[in-house]
Amino acid sequence: MKQYFKLSQVVLLSTPLLVVQAVVAETMIEEVVVTAQKRSERNVDVPISINSATAEQLEQAGITDVQDLGQTVPGLRLDLSGGFSQPTIRGVGSSVAGPGLSASVATYVDGIYRASALTSAFEMADIDSVQVLKGPQGTLFGRNATGGAILITTTVPSYEPDGELKFSYGRYNDVRTTFTGSRGLTDKLAVGVSAYIHKSDGFVDNEINGEDVDTKDNWGARLKGLFEPSDTLSLLLSYAHTDRDDGSPNALNAYEGRALVNDPDAPTAGFPGAPTVSELNGGQAYDKPVYTKRGSIASDAELGFTAETDDITLKIEKDFDNMVLTSYTGYHDETVVYQQDYDLSDLPIFHGHFQVEGESFSQELNLTSTGSDRLQWVVGAYYFKDDTQFPFFNAVQGGFSAPNAFANGQKTEAVAIFVDGSYDLTDLLTLTLGARYSEDTMRVNFESVPNGIPYTEAEETFEKFSPRAVLRYSLDDDSSVYASVTEGYKSGVFNAAGFSTIPVDPEEILAYEIGYKTQRNQWSADLAAFYYDYSELQVNRFVGAGSVLVNAAEATIYGVDSQLGYAFNERLRADLNVAYTKSEYDDFKNAPAYLGTGNPGDPYGTGDVDATGNDLLRTPELTANLSLNYERPFKDGLLALNSSYYYSSKFYFDATNDTHQDAYGLLNVRASWTPASDSYTVAVYANNVTDEEYLVQVLGQSAGMLQQYGSPATYGVSLAVRF
Repeated sequence: MKQYFKLSQVVLLSTPLLVVQAVVAETMIEEVVVTAQKRSERNVDVPISINSATAEQLEQAGITDVQDLGQTVPGLRLDLSGGFSQPTIRGVGSSVAGPGLSASVATYVDGIYRASALTSAFEMADIDSVQVLKGPQGTLFGRNATGGAILITTTVPSYEPDGELKFSYGRYNDVRTTFTGSRGLTDKLAVGVSAYIHKSDGFVDNEINGEDVDTKDNWGARLKGLFEPSDTLSLLLSYAHTDRDDGSPNALNAYEGRALVNDPDAPTAGFPGAPTVSELNGGQAYDKPVYTKRGSIASDAELGFTAETDDITLKIEKDFDNMVLTSYTGYHDETVVYQQDYDLSDLPIFHGHFQVEGESFSQELNLTSTGSDRLQWVVGAYYFKDDTQFPFFNAVQGGFSAPNAFANGQKTEAVAIFVDGSYDLTDLLTLTLGARYSEDTMRVNFESVPNGIPYTEAEETFEKFSPRAVLRYSLDDDSSVYASVTEGYKSGVFNAAGFSTIPVDPEEILAYEIGYKTQRNQWSADLAAFYYDYSELQVNRFVGAGSVLVNAAEATIYGVDSQLGYAFNERLRADLNVAYTKSEYDDFKNAPAYLGTGNPGDPYGTGDVDATGNDLLRTPELTANLSLNYERPFKDGLLALNSSYYYSSKFYFDATNDTHQDAYGLLNVRASWTPASDSYTVAVYANNVTDEEYLVQVLGQSAGMLQQYGSPATYGVSLAVRF
């Protein structure tokens, strides 16, 4: 991901990074400070592979939603499973979604862990920076950072009055308006506010009723207060609300035409005496199109996805003579409602309607050393509590209505303590040791009246010690090499959707990494090679018409990440980021599979197959991003031209390597002009310029193989006014 900053900025980000400065006709790179190890350090001294960007760079790349970050970070995929975000880094991700089933990549917003997979994908209005930490981060970032962590930081209020209003209009009547502003009320108190409104008609039509499917009517706002009563104490309080009415998770049609309606004799529900497809269709075989092309779906059900969230965070920072104490307190509340037609037709074969109610609280304390002693350290304690409930799942199956088919939920209570320190053995050689002890208590509840399952509860506690060790050698003041061994951990859980009181063991990963970093003159480079031993993968298995969560796989992953940046001069800059990831299931003999096409003689059904030797799901071997940025004076202002090209090789959406997406590339371009006064910026943009057709998800389930397309070519204009 490209990294360019003005010399006047204080940047808490990391490589690859180029800062261009004309000093006696020589292009130089600014020294960058990073906080990936929860203490301030120079980037070249941090033995972690990281991609990062500011809000301006994300805008230049055409990224306005967290879900699109994968286009700028090779090795990262961000997929949706019916509204549930499923991030994957270097092949480590989650294949299941449900109450209490957190992702294997942790998302943090302003230092607060965002556990919900339903609301960790959101639009960006006041984002200051985004960092993607690759590899297990269990020691410093906790139990569910098995694959890595995504750290999002929003803007901090300033004492000097400032504001920016942005407006953009694009294809499909896509209208987005954002506002950010702050000012000081006194010399010790500053406030900031941000808000966005996003509306769109979308590009997908329901061919049954002619309605737009993936419309957007989203808005959000954040209010911040910064209080600094002294030079050594600061308090940052924030409240944020989002309201999302977004049909994107409903924009699903049939992968390769695989749907139950293709088999006229197929029973339409998993119970004795269920009507067949032809019986539901008046005794006739279903002869209407099963849509597979981008932009069309078929549904007779009411569709929708809405999500409301409220977040309150408080950061307190106290600076002592030789250490800093930081407290992070966070509260999150959400309500999500999802309605979906799973059978991909105008027959009432399988419709679903469910609600999610989630509430979480977290508290973290960090004590971090300061100064230039040979020993630098951080110690911390963490508490997290979450209650996620699915109070109802209403279903229509085979024309029969089940108004309360089931209800389930899961509660989490986690505590942890951690310590991490770096000691300079010599002036050039540094040893880093860290460890985290975690204790997670999971409580499951479920009931299903139609299936005769009474209200049931169960509880289990999981304990884990997660260490890491790193050796780093400074080649000179501007470059270093390192070797690390890190253990990652994803908490054990219950399978609430499978109505089981048998817990699933934690996932574990042992990661080895060697790397090289440098920032000098016109160059920046970040190279890393890694090897993962991944065990006890949590996967779903078919049992009859349902599925249960089990530990059923082991895997090996290895590869190389490279991030290279070069400033040709003060006007032209380039970044090339490439990730090669080779993944393989070492042992997965009972992988879940959806078999058949649904056509007569080839019934669509479920089964288990041997996936040993297959690629891990959502893990392309090769991903890359090339970005070019050119600036020059023009008409008493500055003309900026930006282009970003993302490439992904072929990958699979399931462990059996049945459903896939072939290799594809996405090109985004942007041109902007800013007058010398810097009072406004006008721009034109185009995303997916070549109108590439590609899938962002394939979801197997009993009534059909659901697929979702990525956005087609979009283009538009934008205006930003600063005051």
